Amino acid sequence: MTDFQVFFNWLFDGNIKSKIPKPKSDSDGKEIVPDILKYNSPITNTYVVKIFMNNPKLNYYLNSTMNNVNLWYLDKEDLLYFIKQCVIDFKVRRNSTLYIKHEREEKLFSELRRRIKLIKNNEIKLLCDIIKKSDNKDLIYNSLGLSKPLKKKVKKNNKKNNNLKYFLKDNFKVIEVGRN
Repeated sequence: MTDFQVFFNWLFDGNIKSKIPKPKSDSDGKEIVPDILKYNSPITNTYVVKIFMNNPKLNYYLNSTMNNVNLWYLDKEDLLYFIKQCVIDFKVRRNSTLYIKHEREEKLFSELRRRIKLIKNNEIKLLCDIIKKSDNKDLIYNSLGLSKPLKKKVKKNNKKNNNLKYFLKDNFKVIEVGRN
């Protein structure tokens, strides 16, 4: 199960006294239940608040009680229990939450963000999609310095290739001119 599945299953189970799921691993060391409280979990404080933007009453309550500064001073565990109590009090359903797709940041996006500071992230994502579908994708990647140059395969010199004629054909463009 992913972090998001574990989080939403716990959030909408309807029991305020249920504990936050602890991480579990099987005998092979493979994680069965992920730790949603760890520091690098995709479930951050801002993510937890953002998913309720489709519910106007709860969204207004969260905006009035928590500003951006208060949100960062809360312990993650306390925030999760507070949000669970809000879900129960405001009778929020699982299907009324906002779906926010979690994407890994790619090299093209970060390079365009670094070079073009004036446009928004959504516009950069649109530009990335256009570049990926473009016929000149390789040229754009080369101009941004994102593509790796292909290494030429080195052949072992055979005795027949020691000839100057073969060396020139392998390394240069040779045009043979016929004698008249």
